[in-house]
Formats: sequence, structure tokens, C-alpha cells
Amino acid sequence: MSGFSINGKHINDVFPTLKLVERSTPPPNELPIKESVVGMQGDYDFTIALFGERLFDNRELTYVFNGKETNEIMRNMNRRMLENWLLSGSYMPLYDDKEPFYYYLARCVSVTLGNDNGIAKTPYTIKFDAYPFKIKIAEENSLKWDDYDITDYYQPHIFSISGSKIMKIMNIGSAGVAPKITLNAPMTIQKNNLVFNLSAGSYTVDDFRFEVGMNTFTVTGNGTIAFEWRKEVI
Repeated sequence: MSGFSINGKHINDVFPTLKLVERSTPPPNELPIKESVVGMQGDYDFTIALFGERLFDNRELTYVFNGKETNEIMRNMNRRMLENWLLSGSYMPLYDDKEPFYYYLARCVSVTLGNDNGIAKTPYTIKFDAYPFKIKIAEENSLKWDDYDITDYYQPHIFSISGSKIMKIMNIGSAGVAPKITLNAPMTIQKNNLVFNLSAGSYTVDDFRFEVGMNTFTVTGNGTIAFEWRKEVI
């Protein structure tokens, strides 16, 4: 099979006569925040200074399949069936066969039926609007070695706390992420100038993020704390 899976189905299972002939998943366009600064040549990009990382627009994914239907009625029926399947719902995981470790968060925006030009290979062009980053299917610190490649970084993600402990967590992705935090007792987390007082339970706190690179913070309390997240890459 070659193509993609979305909404619980692979395109070749639904449409076995379609053959992938073209695939385009270019990197997203950057969204710089540039201003002229008095006394400085050129413009200054404030993006990293303001947000701590580069910003990107959504990316466009394009897949072109050739069909074998010579009958126009059957071609249009295929198009309608593709539209009914792909144009329903909002953003959801899209698994590209060429990206076995990652998925895109995408929604279909168009299904276009081309002209076969007399060679009985009708092109179906399917376009998706996708979140800028690819998301790792497996959580960071998975215990399965098959979930890792040479770009990954293994580190502990469950910690016992007795008093106060300085912690270091590496995010080798391309974007900052807010991890899921699970505690079995009340604890306080301090990262830079931010302080988070959390009771026992599971949380995702938007302001507590693992930025790209090494993250250093202090956890105070008595109990066990765990961090779960998925790496995001260009």
C-alpha cells in the first residue's frame, strides 16, 4: 500500500484501484515578525525574542492518485465517495506511509478530479491543510525500542521527589510542547519566574512548556511525578 490513512481507514483499502503517483509535503512557511530598528542595518526578527521559538504557518499536503475508471459516471462516483469520507470532520491524525514514526494533524480541503487525456489514468488530487509540525506517534520515553530512531533522545520521565529537586528535561523537537503532568501528591514546580502549585492528579498546563533544548526547573514535594509528551518536528 502507498498513500495515507485518516479517520480510521487507508485509502487503498477504500479505493483499491487508486495508485499514488505524486506526493508533496513541503515544510511550512515561517511567520517572522520583522521591524526596522533605528541604527541597525536591515530588519530585526522579533519572533524568537517574543515567543522563544520560530513561528510557522500551516502546511499544505498534496497527494495525486491515478484511477483506472474509464467511465465518467464511475469517476464522479469515486470523487463523491472520496469527498464524503475525507471532507467530514475537522483536524485529525493523518498517517503518511512514508513517515512511519510521525503523523500530521490535518483536514482535507479539496478533492479534484482531473482529465485522463485518453490514457485511462484519471488523476485524483487530494489536498490537506495541516498543523505545521509532524507529531511523533509514540510518546517520548517509550519503553519500546522500535519507537526510536537515531534522531531520538532517551531520558527518564518518572521521578521520585523527596523535598526539593532540580530537574533537567531535553526537548529535541522543533517546537515547544506542554507535557501532561501526573502527580500522586501535591507539588510545586518552578520554571524560570513561573510557579505552579499542583495537587495530586493529571494536568496539562499551557504555561508550563518544554521549550526546544534543555529545560531546567525545580520540583518541591514528596511523591512521584511523571511527564508525558510527544515530540514535534518539521
